[in-house]
Amino acid sequence: MKVEALDYVVLVVADLERALAFYTQTMGLPLRHRAERFAQLDTGSTRLALFTRDAMAETLHQALRVPAPDAPAFEIGFKVDDVDTAYDELTVAGAEPVTAPETRPWGQRTAYVRDPDGNLIELVTQLRRPGK
Repeated sequence: MKVEALDYVVLVVADLERALAFYTQTMGLPLRHRAERFAQLDTGSTRLALFTRDAMAETLHQALRVPAPDAPAFEIGFKVDDVDTAYDELTVAGAEPVTAPETRPWGQRTAYVRDPDGNLIELVTQLRRPGK
């Protein structure tokens, strides 16, 4: 098997309308496609999709537990022009703050918020090239 590229990431969400409002209105991502229990957002070369928990449970033929906020299994990272401004705008708009902006030793400034389903979102601004 040869993987060509990461094509899309699907977030399993409790409430599609709430998640869509967050990602389109709060985050500003354009809606690419919408169905009853699925939506796809335009995020560049890798698409971000939202799929309701009940629809995913049907697809997998098993019940799904709600993930615990204190045990994240992943994060979604978004490059932004200015982490401080993005963090402030998102938290004022209702995103749950997790970690305020910090300059990291590897040459990035990062911050974390959560979406309405508790998924971690990292905001990243590259300050300098790695290894420089």
